[in-house]
Amino acid sequence: MQSKWRIKDLIDLEYFLNQKSAQRASNKSSADALSFERRTYLSYEKTHQPPFSRRDLIKHWVDANRKTADADTLPGDAYAETISLLRVILTAVAMISGASLAWSVLSYSGTAPINIFTCIWILIIPQFILLAILAISMTASRVGLPLPFKGLYSLLSSLIARMLGRTKISGDTSLTGHRRMQLYAVAGLIGRQKTLYGPVFFWPVFILAQIFGVFFNIGLLAATLLKLAITDLAFGWQSTLHPDAETVYRIVEIFSLPWSWLPSAHPAIDQIQGSQMILKQGMIHLTTPNLVSWWPFLCYALLFYGLLPRLILLATGWHRQIGALGSMSFSTSACDRLIQQMRAPQVLSAGQAYASQHSKKKYLRQPEEPVARQAITPAALAPDPAFILIPEEIEGSFDDADLKERITYILGHEVITRIPVTMNPATDMAALDAAFSRTGVSPEFSRIVILMEAWQPPIREALSWLKHLRNTVQKETGIIIALIGKPADQMIFTSPGDTDRVIWEQAVSAMGDPFIRVENLGGG
Repeated sequence: MQSKWRIKDLIDLEYFLNQKSAQRASNKSSADALSFERRTYLSYEKTHQPPFSRRDLIKHWVDANRKTADADTLPGDAYAETISLLRVILTAVAMISGASLAWSVLSYSGTAPINIFTCIWILIIPQFILLAILAISMTASRVGLPLPFKGLYSLLSSLIARMLGRTKISGDTSLTGHRRMQLYAVAGLIGRQKTLYGPVFFWPVFILAQIFGVFFNIGLLAATLLKLAITDLAFGWQSTLHPDAETVYRIVEIFSLPWSWLPSAHPAIDQIQGSQMILKQGMIHLTTPNLVSWWPFLCYALLFYGLLPRLILLATGWHRQIGALGSMSFSTSACDRLIQQMRAPQVLSAGQAYASQHSKKKYLRQPEEPVARQAITPAALAPDPAFILIPEEIEGSFDDADLKERITYILGHEVITRIPVTMNPATDMAALDAAFSRTGVSPEFSRIVILMEAWQPPIREALSWLKHLRNTVQKETGIIIALIGKPADQMIFTSPGDTDRVIWEQAVSAMGDPFIRVENLGGG
C-alpha cells in the first residue's frame, strides 16, 4: 500500500528540501547531514520489502525529519491549522449569510404575497450563473481555449501568493530564522504551483469555495423552513409582461424537471392561475390553497439548484485532490538528489562521492559504514533509465564502461544509450525521439543526462537548446546537466571548478524548471 500524502506533507517536504539546499549552498552539508539520509534509508529497508516505492521512501524521510525538526511548528502544520480555521470561518459566514438573505427575501407583511419570481431571481439564479461560469471555464481550460478572465480560483490563488509575498518581505526583519524559512517554503511551493505541483494547490481553494456554497445553501434552506414553520407565508406571481397562466406553467414545469418525480413538484395550472397577483386588486381574489402551493417548489429549487450541485462539486474536489496527490511522481531534481544520497552507502558530498576503478587517483573518503564495493548496487529501488547526450566534439573521449559506471554509481541511473549531439535543436531532438522509439522507453520515467564541460559557460544558445529539449520531452522528465572539468593527465573526468559549477547552477535555476539539476560527474 502506497503512503498517503497530504498537502501538509508536500509543504514540509519543500521546507526540509530548502533546508538541505541552504546547507549545500553554504557548504554546511557535511557527512553528518548525508549520513542522516543514509540512516533513514536503512531504517526503511529494515521494515519494508523491496522493491521500494519512491513516494513511500520520500514520505518516510519527511516523517523522520519531522521527528528531529528544531521548529516548534512546521509549515505543514501551520498550513493545516490555517485551512481548518478557514473552514470554520467560512462555514459560519456562509450559514449566517444564507439565513439572513432568505429571511429578508421571505419577509411577509400580510398585505401582499411574496413574489415567487423574486425569490427565484435572488436565491437561485445567481448561483446558477456561477455554476455556469465555472462549467464554461473548466471546459475551456480542459480543451486549451484561452479565456478573457483568469477565473475565480486562479484569482484567489494569485491573491494568496501575493499576500504571502508581502508577508515574506515584511517578515525578513521581524521573524526568526526558522519562521522565515517556513514562510519561504510555503511561498515557494505556491509560487511553483503551476509548473511543479499542478492542480494540487488549486483544489484546496476550490474545496473552500464549495464549502462556502454548501453551507450558504444550508442557511437558505434552514431559514426558509423556519419561516414556513413559524409564520404563515403566502406566495404569488406577477410580471409587467403579463404572461398567461399556461406560459408560466410551462416555464415552471421545465424548471422543475430535476425533481419532477417528487410529490408536489410544482403548482398545477389552476393553482398558478389562482395565485396570479394583479396590480391594485390586492389579495381579495386569491385563495389560501393557491398561495401556499408554491413553497414546496421553492424548497425543491433551493435543494436541487443550490445545495446538491455544491455537494457534488465538493465531493468532486475532494476526489480530484486525492487523485492529484496520488499521481505525483516525486521526480523533481531535489527529490532525485535526495534519493541519490539515501541510496549511496559511502558518501562525502554529492559531487565527490565516487572513485572510479579506471582512475589513477583515489579520493579520500569518510565511509559512513563498512560496505563492500559490490554491495553498492541499489537493487532495492529500481534505477531510472538514462539517455546520455554528449556533444560530438568530446563524444569520442569517453570510455564507455567508465561512463556507464559513473552514471550508475554517482547518479543512480541505468544507461540505456548514448547519443552524440550537435547542439542543433532540430537535429538533436529528432535523434532523441528516434532513441525513445528504438528503445521503447517512456520519456515520463526516463532521465536525460547531458555531459557539459563546465569551463564553457552556459551561453544563450546552450540555454535555448535546453528549452527545446524540455519542450521535446515531457515536463516531468528529469534533465541532469553532468559537469566535467578540463581534461588533465589523460583524464577526461576531472572535477569542474567551483566558480564554473556555480555559474551553471545559477543559470539553470534561472530557468525555473524544477526537473533540471546540475551534478558533478568528474573526479576520481
